Amino acid sequence: MGHGKALTNQEYRGVIVFHDGDVSLREISRKTGRSRTCIRKTITAERGPQIDSGSEVQRAERRPALTEREVRQLARAAATGEKFAAELKTDLGIKPSVRPVQRLLKRVDHLVYTKVDRTLPLTSAHKAARISWVEEHILNPGIWKYTNYYDEKKFNLDGPDDFKYYWCDIRQPPQSYVCRQNGGGSVMVLGAFSTAEYMLPFAHTKYGIDFVFQQDNASIHASHCNPIENLWSAIAARLVVAVLNAWAATEEANLQKLVDSMPRRCLAVIKAKGSLTKY
Repeated sequence: MGHGKALTNQEYRGVIVFHDGDVSLREISRKTGRSRTCIRKTITAERGPQIDSGSEVQRAERRPALTEREVRQLARAAATGEKFAAELKTDLGIKPSVRPVQRLLKRVDHLVYTKVDRTLPLTSAHKAARISWVEEHILNPGIWKYTNYYDEKKFNLDGPDDFKYYWCDIRQPPQSYVCRQNGGGSVMVLGAFSTAEYMLPFAHTKYGIDFVFQQDNASIHASHCNPIENLWSAIAARLVVAVLNAWAATEEANLQKLVDSMPRRCLAVIKAKGSLTKY
């Protein structure tokens, strides 16, 4: 960009006179018709660096939305993981809107807004029982072929029930919850599968007395130890007309793959010392 026209000697002297008379840069610029940048350079060349009293007025510091005490109180309340930002604002009587409250919570080092883990918490007894179970079965991989995998699946008509988020205190164990048991329309479907060619009404007809029935609600079985849970996920994703049509479309190769994963599931439980695994 090109430079403007240079000041004449009369303009130059006029700028210095105005400046010495404590006239602001903005006012000198208005009187002379020259930019403030030009005026500032002229005064700097003549009198040294100056402060633009017309544009750089010291502003009062903005008051924070919340006091330090209120911020600490908000962080403690949010760390319980029981309330959303809007609820915290109402309960604590905070004057700013919800958005400033959310921004303040995001700046707290030990808080993170995350999804609730939709699993049952495992006690020490649960973990010990899980390890005992997998140690008993991991050395007998042939058993999985003769196992019937059974579970029920609820399809909600009013949307999924696992979209729940909360303010998590990373210094504490993550929270978990179990989906609703009542309320909202839903369809409950019971299903079972095996890698054998057919599922007969009575398992004894096919296997005699030498077979295993893996029931999902057994206390030592978590959902990730029963491959039918993965099967439900695959079915739900392909649900187009009805649940029964999706079930009929299940491929045998998929069932075989899930059954073959049982040894890896057992190893994962042992490696996690009975805690939850990626399955």
